[in-house]
Amino acid sequence: MKNRPELHLVMAGPLDNSYAAGLGRLSRELDLETRVTWTGMLSGDLKWSAFRAAEASVLPSHQENFGVSVVEALACGCPVLISNKVNIWREIAAAQAGLVKNDDLEGTLHLLESWLALDRTTHPIFAQNAQNCFENHFQMTAVADKFVSVLTASRSKKSI
Repeated sequence: MKNRPELHLVMAGPLDNSYAAGLGRLSRELDLETRVTWTGMLSGDLKWSAFRAAEASVLPSHQENFGVSVVEALACGCPVLISNKVNIWREIAAAQAGLVKNDDLEGTLHLLESWLALDRTTHPIFAQNAQNCFENHFQMTAVADKFVSVLTASRSKKSI
């Protein structure tokens, strides 16, 4: 981040825990505190505005059953940079709605470096893909249609 002065990191989420405190100390030790904004938990219009203003949303998690914040970002047309431990990574990768790498330090660094290395003209393509991914996989009508299809197929198999 030091060699990319134009970058600014927004850390959204609870601040009242030892993990956040440790990250805050680290940003001060690395002399990055002026380039990191700690918002605390965002909700309502602030949350949706943050996703719409973001270049990308990053979640290099070690384990996420679903990744609600990932889907919220997609709904706002915000590309996602996630680990392959966020259980919707296959849909993200297939839709080219963001980038997916391993959940270790090397993978996370590669994830960020890969995003930063992209020609900025591709970012709007990722943004559109993010919106399309949401519409096709996670928007409630699409989810309901898929659910009905699964139930119908299951019922047809039982009657054979």
